[in-house]
Amino acid sequence: MPKVLSLLLMVMFAGITAQATTYSCRDKQGQLYISDNLQALPAECLGRTQKVEAKDPDNLNYVPAQANPQGSGVQFQQAVRDTEHEQELKQKWVDKLLQRAEQLAIQFKQAVQDKNNATRRWNYSSRKVIQKANDRIQQSREGKQQLLTEMSGKNIPWQDEEKIVSWLDEIED
Repeated sequence: MPKVLSLLLMVMFAGITAQATTYSCRDKQGQLYISDNLQALPAECLGRTQKVEAKDPDNLNYVPAQANPQGSGVQFQQAVRDTEHEQELKQKWVDKLLQRAEQLAIQFKQAVQDKNNATRRWNYSSRKVIQKANDRIQQSREGKQQLLTEMSGKNIPWQDEEKIVSWLDEIED
């Protein structure tokens, strides 16, 4: 009976996991490193780490915990805070890119719809409406190019990059 009870308890508590911040980084060769200890990541990853969400699928490389380096714990804590602050700023920037891409796509769709409606209901004011719609369409296209230029060469999480590109794909060139 005690064996059954202990087995039952082990099964019940097997699903409980600890919640900790997990960081990831890719090196120049594209290798992904994940660790809950920033000091365990390769030196080239410093300042380029991202927090890992539980639903991020990817090939993983286990980075064993290393002994903490000698030196001031205060300096390390400050470096961690600086890295987290940089990550927050980067996420805010990515969120703004997403918002701009969505606004550009909506502006483009609305301008195309206005142009089509003015063409179908041709009347005295249709030329002005079509001209304004053409201007908004051109602004959307220019905004798309500007956004793509801002994104080029930047390390953006692939999920966010896919969302931005999907919004921008709705703007026909």
